[in-house]
Amino acid sequence: MAGATLVRPDRRFVEDLIASGGGDLKKCFQCATCSAVCELSDGGPPFPRKEMIWAQWGLRDRLLSDPDIWLCHQCNDCSKRCPRGARPGDVLAAVRRQAIQHYAVPRFFARWVNQVRFVPVTFLLPVALLALALVLRAPIEEAVSFHHHPGFYADFFPHWLLIGFYGLFTGLAAAVAVVGIVRHWKAMRGADEASGGYAPRSGVVASILRTLTSVAVHDRFGSCEAQASRRVAHLTAFYGFLALYVVTLWAVIDIYVNPALGIQSLYPFGLMHPMKMLANVGGVLLIFGATRAILDRRREGPGSADSTSFDWIFVWTLLGVGVTGFAVEVLRFAVEPTPPQALQTLAYAVYFVHLALVFHLLVYLPYSKFAHVIYRFVAMVYAEHTGRHRAVGRKKTPLRARLTAGEPSSAREA
Repeated sequence: MAGATLVRPDRRFVEDLIASGGGDLKKCFQCATCSAVCELSDGGPPFPRKEMIWAQWGLRDRLLSDPDIWLCHQCNDCSKRCPRGARPGDVLAAVRRQAIQHYAVPRFFARWVNQVRFVPVTFLLPVALLALALVLRAPIEEAVSFHHHPGFYADFFPHWLLIGFYGLFTGLAAAVAVVGIVRHWKAMRGADEASGGYAPRSGVVASILRTLTSVAVHDRFGSCEAQASRRVAHLTAFYGFLALYVVTLWAVIDIYVNPALGIQSLYPFGLMHPMKMLANVGGVLLIFGATRAILDRRREGPGSADSTSFDWIFVWTLLGVGVTGFAVEVLRFAVEPTPPQALQTLAYAVYFVHLALVFHLLVYLPYSKFAHVIYRFVAMVYAEHTGRHRAVGRKKTPLRARLTAGEPSSAREA
């Protein structure tokens, strides 16, 4: 006879889940329809049924160490088919939000970044820091000789100051992210070891490579039906951001590395320069993806995700970065070679806002919805590493076809 297990519910955690978007949690009565219809849960321990009962019981530690909460992409096929309207997809989204706050350092900052009432504070912080950097520009230039690359915006915010500023703060954000990744991996492994279920099936490097391939095409999104359009939004925003990152990296190389190698710097790039063309394509993709995500989330219906401030702050920031980036480019070409004073002031103001939005997007990454790019990736790697994805390669019959053919729609019927 199996021994008894003592369950210690965390009531505060349940209340936090409900407040974070899991308001329909208590409607679940464990029929298992969600796990039966989910196209993504056939590769290992089925979700989200077990997560729903853990959430109802307030098993905080068990949920936060569960990699399956990240294998869910909130396509909400489960919410659409739930006979009780418990919306498991939104409950798992609320759990992921709690996980990001749990692994963030310091935790209170993650709560600030994702609450509407703190939006003015979180946006004023980069404004104040950027303003301080401009105030310190002259004393630093007097004390240390930096290479000043000419350019319209560089005359306002020099490249050396820009690189130093973002290098410092994104470096701090990266350190916080690494701490979160390590804690996340240890928690997942510790939970499996405690239950005797940790049995690696493949090496970590091989798992990373397979996961990168999966992320590159967003293949798991392709299995979703209720919100299949979200794959388009995610793919375009993903590749738009990646393109802009590559262009930014190349600009730094062109300004500082190429001259040291005897190669002439071509920055700022002209409209026909390959990197400028890539930047414009990336900007269009980013704006399209963010706009599509906003429209998808505003769509009403049983299959739609129940968005919270956690989602909205991120997607609007993403859109703001793309729009102000294009505005900065247009104003740059409009003011050259001899800008009117009013237009120059406007260009500098827009550029300053753009820099503040970029700070909000990148430096707050470990605390915001953007953190899902690292935690989901780590969970997917762990799932490959431990064999949780062992059946993903087998294409299931589409949900609509299974239901039409009369296959069982819930584990209870099966």
